[in-house]
Amino acid sequence: MKQCTIRSERITDYQSISDVNAAAFTYSYGMGEVTLINVFRSRRAFDPDLSLVAELDNRIIGHVLFTPQQVFVGDKLLDAVILAPIAVYPEFQNKGIGTVLIEEGHKRAKEKGFHFSLLLGHPGYYPRFGYLSKMWSNSNVLLPVNEIPLSSKFVKERRIHVTDLESLNGMWEIWNQGIDMAFKPESSITSWISPGKGIQASAIEVDGNFSGYLRYGKDNPGRILNILARDSESLMEICAYIKSKLVLDNTESKFLFLPISPESCERNQVTLDYQTEVNSGPEKMLKILNDNSSITDYCEEVISGKRAPGNIIWPVEFDVC
Repeated sequence: MKQCTIRSERITDYQSISDVNAAAFTYSYGMGEVTLINVFRSRRAFDPDLSLVAELDNRIIGHVLFTPQQVFVGDKLLDAVILAPIAVYPEFQNKGIGTVLIEEGHKRAKEKGFHFSLLLGHPGYYPRFGYLSKMWSNSNVLLPVNEIPLSSKFVKERRIHVTDLESLNGMWEIWNQGIDMAFKPESSITSWISPGKGIQASAIEVDGNFSGYLRYGKDNPGRILNILARDSESLMEICAYIKSKLVLDNTESKFLFLPISPESCERNQVTLDYQTEVNSGPEKMLKILNDNSSITDYCEEVISGKRAPGNIIWPVEFDVC
């Protein structure tokens, strides 16, 4: 096979990039990846130099996207990239095209000063590029539903407004700043409103006061994707509200699963007894691009068991997949 050209995407490539992603994955998931790329392009941090195509005889046969994302590692805010998606037409797979796309993406991200790359991928493939396994987690705090006290206050959901951004960012810092693998949201309303079908994202008012944020599955209120609160008292009011929705939906659940770091609960003095669930597997990977003591220490301590893998809460863009 002739050598293909690896280059940055152009506006005129958008349809061809959509085509290769739709063809490379199973139909429903592949189209989710197409939408994911389009949503990521609207981010302020999007960098077309990190959206790479493989071109052969004037045809795009492969694509990879590295999306910039600021991430806390301890008390340091570092610049990372998320590798997702990567796609090659089926007839060109297993010919090294994915390899050259990934390696060029790593090279560019390193040159731009990014500290590390994150992905969720096949543990038999990505370690060859230097990715370390079990480097992050999807964790939950489990609150016993029966022990969540009923609320006497009026709790309601409402639309998120641009004027909420300062308060939302403040609440995010209360619960996430300085927590390993916390993704800092961009200062945009689109960081909070979900583009995903079937996902509800709302501002929460308690007795008329803006007190929190909730993102969950419309058909399953117990499927909480993100939750923020002004303080631990507001968190309990929001949990009581979710509990009432579960009762109305006749949903039987022993626990309410909250995507909150146990460290956040300790820091914010959540008094209700809770359990923790840490889901980290070999598919949850990280590659160091530029040495920084914060990320190198993190990796060494996670590998040695001295430090729990940080909890990733995926941005709203991933709700489309």
